[in-house]
Amino acid sequence: MTMEKIGKYKIIGELGKGAMGVVYKAVDPDINREVAIKLIRFDMVSEDAEKEEAAKRFIREAQSAGNLEHPNIITIYEVGREDNQTFIVMQYVDGESLKQVISSGKKFSPAEVVDLMMCMCDALDLAHQNKIVHRDIKPGNILLDKQGRPYLADFGVARMEMSTMTQSGTIVGTPSYMSPEQIQGIRVDARADIFSLGVIIYEMLTGKRPFEGDHITTIVYKIMNEEPISIKEMKRDLPEGLEYVIKKALAKDPKKRYQSCKELAADLKNTGEWSERTISSGLQRSEVLGLQKKEKKRRVLVYAASLVILLLAGAVGAYYLVPDLKENLALFNKKREIAVDVAVLPARQFEDILDVFDEDLVKLKGLVDKEDFRGAVRLAEQILADDANNAKVKTYLELSKTKVSEIAVAALLRTGKNFYNQANYEKCQETMGEVLKQDTNNGEARRYINLSIQKIAEAEIKTIVERHKKAEEEKDLLTLLSDIGSPTLSQQRKAAARELFNNYDDIQAFVSKVSVRFTNNNRAVVTFPSLVSAVPKATGRKKVIFEGDVSLTMERQGSTWKIVGYTKKSI
Repeated sequence: MTMEKIGKYKIIGELGKGAMGVVYKAVDPDINREVAIKLIRFDMVSEDAEKEEAAKRFIREAQSAGNLEHPNIITIYEVGREDNQTFIVMQYVDGESLKQVISSGKKFSPAEVVDLMMCMCDALDLAHQNKIVHRDIKPGNILLDKQGRPYLADFGVARMEMSTMTQSGTIVGTPSYMSPEQIQGIRVDARADIFSLGVIIYEMLTGKRPFEGDHITTIVYKIMNEEPISIKEMKRDLPEGLEYVIKKALAKDPKKRYQSCKELAADLKNTGEWSERTISSGLQRSEVLGLQKKEKKRRVLVYAASLVILLLAGAVGAYYLVPDLKENLALFNKKREIAVDVAVLPARQFEDILDVFDEDLVKLKGLVDKEDFRGAVRLAEQILADDANNAKVKTYLELSKTKVSEIAVAALLRTGKNFYNQANYEKCQETMGEVLKQDTNNGEARRYINLSIQKIAEAEIKTIVERHKKAEEEKDLLTLLSDIGSPTLSQQRKAAARELFNNYDDIQAFVSKVSVRFTNNNRAVVTFPSLVSAVPKATGRKKVIFEGDVSLTMERQGSTWKIVGYTKKSI
């Protein structure tokens, strides 16, 4: 059914949908003004009392945000409720979101990025001074009008989304722009918004998010544990100042981040000259890299030739034949802290000594020694792009890839175990599944997957036991039989239930200490002590009609568990 009105506002059309509701374009009939109305959903909050509290909290926080008056913050006109619907009426911006602009492939100059971010910093600084933290800074919440002026949207909604996320145990939307403390569920302050701004600056400058992955768990791991690729590696012509700004804004520890948006804005303003420089006039980047490679090889050949002369003529002869060699070697040895007695160097080691003059290989070895295996993989792949047959680089590449995989697997295992210990068994299974994609024979991951499956099944089985008990008390034969998965047992339980229901009233069943023992992931034996009291219709006096142990055999049939065996033993 098409919605025509919300409150006094006439709906014109739908602008979009999000995790928390639908956004409509509407008209305020009193002043004929176009507005945007966000209709908020509270479906993710399970209990009615919690829904009511969430709605009240949202209204309070949206009203607080409505007091923010800034040219770069969307104005909130009204927050209200009607027919159990909560809505927020906002300024309508005729344009598109920064997310849409980025997705279109637009390339931003450093000056454009700084101009936009200065506006966002100023807007957020006002909010932070008023003790309001946005908590959901992302390109989708930055709107640009036809003149390119940016507006920050969704104050209040962001806080409510985070509260709902905490209650439901799920993440609303992508976590790519969240700070480490948000992901951990720690109380956040203005510095969480600053981290999110750092992510957007990185994305606008490079066209890539700093923390990317095919799965949420991968993104979360990178935000918590990894540094992003340097923007200078991705775009060499960017000013040095921006590299510093991004690193500080994206610090894992909030104490090492900018402590206010004013600090961030000050550094953005002074990042250097914004002239659009190319890598080299008239040359493509690939051509420049090719020339650099040729120059590097030329230098290696010069050093190699000098060493050959040194080996053939001896140290003294070489001193006269190559006057600057002694100084060059001394400087090099001091720099690399190596000492080579060339007079006694075996000929078979000549290739190895040449390696120390190959800057790429020296850097690659250094990265491996520092255990920066991801950096080593990137550098090795860059070298092999120009020198595909370099055997030593290939060896380093394979070694580094193996180490990267081992580190990733170990980190995912830790994350999966943490999910298990927090009773988040779905996330545990998902994370351990990621482990198995990288290490198909990982026994620990398989064990935790099985444990999680059984924990989830145990909760489902206990729910069935409770439902079965209530069905007996309420004389609900249909529900009682719906949990039976055997035709023979169904007939038996049907006959026993009819006898119970026809002869007794006020049935009360007590169940405690439900024990579930799995024979495999699809079959379990459930035992528990039970006491059933009821009022016989013949006497009208309540009595205990059963006291003893109940044993159920349960089997997974499709996506649900069913009772296929039922025994009772009186005591």
